[in-house]
Amino acid sequence: MIVSRGIHLGWLLRRNALALATLVAYDVAITFAYVWLHWHWLAIPMLPLPLLGSAIALILTIRNNAAYARWWEARTLWGAILNNSRNFARGVLTQIDDAALGRRLIRCQIAYALALRCHLLRQSSAEVLAQYLPPDLAETCGRAANVPMAIQIAMGRDLAAARSDGKLDTVTVANLDRTLAAVVDAQGGLERIKNTPLPRQYSALPLVFSGAYCVVLPLGLVKALALATPLGSALIGFMFLILNEVGDDLEDPFSNDMHDVPMKAITRTLEIDLLQSIGVTDVPPPITPQNGILP
Repeated sequence: MIVSRGIHLGWLLRRNALALATLVAYDVAITFAYVWLHWHWLAIPMLPLPLLGSAIALILTIRNNAAYARWWEARTLWGAILNNSRNFARGVLTQIDDAALGRRLIRCQIAYALALRCHLLRQSSAEVLAQYLPPDLAETCGRAANVPMAIQIAMGRDLAAARSDGKLDTVTVANLDRTLAAVVDAQGGLERIKNTPLPRQYSALPLVFSGAYCVVLPLGLVKALALATPLGSALIGFMFLILNEVGDDLEDPFSNDMHDVPMKAITRTLEIDLLQSIGVTDVPPPITPQNGILP
């Protein structure tokens, strides 16, 4: 996630250098043909450019709002996982007398959150499982298609066994299970966002319309701007292409790039909080922004 409040113009230009160069080259060609070759038939001053621009801007706004809604929902669901994990740890530590079982459950919850991040990024979670789970449980969960869900099932079994052994009463188990259920519900929402992209029309049509607008824009401006056409046309066209790119960046919050929900920072916060809750002092450092980006 980009947390820097400044606008890195140089980065924007480098990232979109090809698109900007294409726009400028096309606008220069139109200007050259009109001014020096006297191809005055190229000018179409009656084009309803303001109306076309407003329509395309509306389309881009609808698409970007939909993309941002997905990104914000993903951030909200990760916040729910963080909060419910803290609630689960608090309940385990205050309502279970078996300290070893409490530590096991809390370490499982840490493994769950880290494995969920790997699950959404389509990465291996073997290292996470080996770090926080017993070898037999790590091997069993590692073979599952949905590793985070396998960890949750193992935690549920531990709670059921504790109830059978008389270490927990039914009400306490029900409360802890309800907290874990809220975590699973949040996971389902995250998987829905990951596995259900926006309809292709949301990506294809804004790009096509923006490109078409960039094609006709210099034709409608060249008569009025003459030699200044490349400056005005390329600037306006570039703005539309950048707006289209914003939607592309936000559409998938789990694509392992700078525009993602900061899952690494969130899971590191959870990891630190839960480790300290069981008395671990040698915890990993918090994730901080690097070059204005929080991973």
